[in-house]
Amino acid sequence: MTIQEAIEILQDLHTTLPQSDPELRREAVKLGIEALKRLQDGRQKGYDYFAHLLPGETERKSHV
Repeated sequence: MTIQEAIEILQDLHTTLPQSDPELRREAVKLGIEALKRLQDGRQKGYDYFAHLLPGETERKSHV
């Protein structure tokens, strides 16, 4: 599955009645999870490219 295909399927999941095949949905979600893991890894390593928050992402709030 290409990244573009995964994006399209994930965007479809955001609709009221997703039309994509359930197996393709699972594959797209798995690819999205792996992408987020790589983003998280890049941030932990201090790479500037990964420093900016994604649209809709919130900063972690500390529990004081």
